[in-house]
Amino acid sequence: MSGRKRLVVVGGGSGGLILANSMVRHGDFEVTLINDTEYHYYWPQLLQIAFRGDDSQLRRSIYGLVNRHVNLVIDRAEKVDLANRKVITASGKEMHYDYVVLAPGLTIDHSAIKGNVELVQQFGDFHSTPENAWRVYNTITSMRKGRLVVAVADPGHRCPPSPYEGVLLADEALRLRGVRNDITITLAVPYPRAYPAETFNEVLEPVLKERGIEIQTFFNLDSVDVQAKKMITLEGNELGFDAAIVVPMHRGPRLTLLPEDLTTDDGFIKADKLTNRVGDYDDAFAIGDASTSTSARTGVTAHLQAKVVEKRLLGLDAINTGRTHCPTEIGFGLGTFVISDYQHPSVKLPPKRVFYVMKRFFADFYWDVLKHPEFWDPIFDAYFDATSPEALWKIFR
Repeated sequence: MSGRKRLVVVGGGSGGLILANSMVRHGDFEVTLINDTEYHYYWPQLLQIAFRGDDSQLRRSIYGLVNRHVNLVIDRAEKVDLANRKVITASGKEMHYDYVVLAPGLTIDHSAIKGNVELVQQFGDFHSTPENAWRVYNTITSMRKGRLVVAVADPGHRCPPSPYEGVLLADEALRLRGVRNDITITLAVPYPRAYPAETFNEVLEPVLKERGIEIQTFFNLDSVDVQAKKMITLEGNELGFDAAIVVPMHRGPRLTLLPEDLTTDDGFIKADKLTNRVGDYDDAFAIGDASTSTSARTGVTAHLQAKVVEKRLLGLDAINTGRTHCPTEIGFGLGTFVISDYQHPSVKLPPKRVFYVMKRFFADFYWDVLKHPEFWDPIFDAYFDATSPEALWKIFR
């Protein structure tokens, strides 16, 4: 045991769990995974709760997902001291390491937008908790007329296509209930176009317009007046609503990192976008939603970053390509993907039935991917190679 390298992974989300289960297969690493809950959550399921009332794939016990050779600690990592190579938990445990990987996820700050706490209590959202997603479901299933607004407050939110999936799934649900003609759906975004990436906007905006969804651009949300049922922008413009959902502000994890200058003002961990290395520390990495190295706050990004860190821990010179691969459901059995990397903009991938099927099918085998990455690694390597932005741009222009 004395010759093994001590690896501590903070956070049992998709990136942290895949990394821990991958590294424990290498005999020269002793792996400890710290997670603050006994469950692992599949966050894309919040959309399915909000608009379909389906929580079947929401969570699983982390005990059933972690390799039996990983030392699993259910506790909250409270402080990480990089200079002294130790992690301190909320219960007071001190864990010393040779390498640490920080993947604790992020936190949601509803209070950053004045009035949004009260708005969420009334109408819910699909970015924070299952309880708030169920509030959205109750809103959608009870609404009969008026205006439904989905407003993006934070451009750096988790899952870039999710607000668009939200309005399109709301459109589907309201049409199936037969009340869509009496309800106006408005998407309010801070960008100059519906979707920030121009190339993918060419795919998505026509779908939004075809479904009769209004688009408000340059909408910089500042506050919400729940009593008067209106949103107010930084410029003083107002948008009325009968029901409203805000994609809330995202902050870094509840974690003290020393030295303190290695976190941004919003609490995200500063890490190199190519290597995931934290500052100048060769023994510390940050991946997933908590890190500034992420190209998009998604499970796929965390997964790909985990594999890069695994290779670097083994002495290989691996780097992130900035690959995004976001499945996007647009309702009525259709879907697409947001696929890009540092060298290529988002591919103009037209909506198709097969892409919807792929997204729904992935939710079924997601849990096995977490538990047995050694089986899925070659499959994903082949899949990501076949669907590389470079390859797809030769087909879809």
